[in-house]
Amino acid sequence: MKQAVKSNVFRYLSLALGLLLVAITAVFSHEFWLLPEQFFLSVDQNVKVSVEVGEDFTGERWGGGTRRVTALKLHTQTTIKDLTSTVQQDDSGVIAPVLKLEETGTQLLTLATNNSFIELEPEKFLAYLTEDGLGNAIAYRQKHNETTKKGRELYRRCAKTVLQVGASYNDLPTKNTGMTLEIIPAKNPYQLVKNQPLTCQFLYEQKPLKNYLVRCWRRINGKTEVEFKKTNVQGNATFELVNKGEGNYMVSTVQMVRLANDPKADWQSTWGSLTFGRQ
Repeated sequence: MKQAVKSNVFRYLSLALGLLLVAITAVFSHEFWLLPEQFFLSVDQNVKVSVEVGEDFTGERWGGGTRRVTALKLHTQTTIKDLTSTVQQDDSGVIAPVLKLEETGTQLLTLATNNSFIELEPEKFLAYLTEDGLGNAIAYRQKHNETTKKGRELYRRCAKTVLQVGASYNDLPTKNTGMTLEIIPAKNPYQLVKNQPLTCQFLYEQKPLKNYLVRCWRRINGKTEVEFKKTNVQGNATFELVNKGEGNYMVSTVQMVRLANDPKADWQSTWGSLTFGRQ
């Protein structure tokens, strides 16, 4: 009898621990990116692009409820097509349209979202700030005696993906598209030679993100690798991870700023990502 009770208690504790871990994972599932079925395509080929959210460059389809895409644009050398009205958005999810890529050359798909709200208990908010290197927010909360206060945050996302159509390359990925958080490669990722690193500039509201934690992720065969860097005074960081060859890549960061006189939230975060592939 006692053994059976112990067994039941153990099962309940295991279940509770599992649910807690799921909840923590959900809280920290911040990364947000665009993932096309293929990065390398032929002219007039159709491609599906998934809007992903998750952690460790492992995601699931994003959206539903109040979460909405505010801008979706396809950038080519000759045009910028506004595709926002073609996004399917309802309470069950957000689905980007199937793209038909009619022009040759390197192209960009950019996406921006509206703000969503989250409120976290103090210890969870601190863990989140620590994980993402947001020392400015941690220091502010300490200085203003807010460490026991819940974290009330508005968060939004900016995402880009680089598509290669045919064998003609251009410098389109190096252009500023004007999003709130911009990640701009110094060179088209598809024109990097073997063992050449990738330098990116990180801008928030068109100003360099200085001394910020940034990441470059690589995923292949179900495994993820990540390289952490800090930006310099120009907002630049150079990653070596691309030297490792084929796979799906994502460069990402987050900016957190204090809000003044906002009745709902104390903080505004903006998440940025850039995805591309390597063969």
